[in-house]
Amino acid sequence: MRRITINALVDIGCLITFIPSLVSGLVLFFFLPSGGGRGGNWATFLGLARDQWLNMHNYWSLAFSALLIIHLLLHWKFFWHLNRALNPPLEKIAQSGE
Repeated sequence: MRRITINALVDIGCLITFIPSLVSGLVLFFFLPSGGGRGGNWATFLGLARDQWLNMHNYWSLAFSALLIIHLLLHWKFFWHLNRALNPPLEKIAQSGE
């Protein structure tokens, strides 16, 4: 498989795993907060208890994190060259100043 195809699949996977993580995080934050009152174990949203939302959020977030690490590894050369471009060797700086 070509590198660009792998990169596209990883990017699509990142998008697909980020959206449920975002939605479940927003549900947990706004509708099912932790603590007493509305955030008790009896509270549900769309038929799912807080524990289920939390499990779903954790699993989607772990999948997103794994794909994000793969994405960064695929683009490692970019970061390496960016670092070299922003921090040129001292010899080049000395030569340009003469």
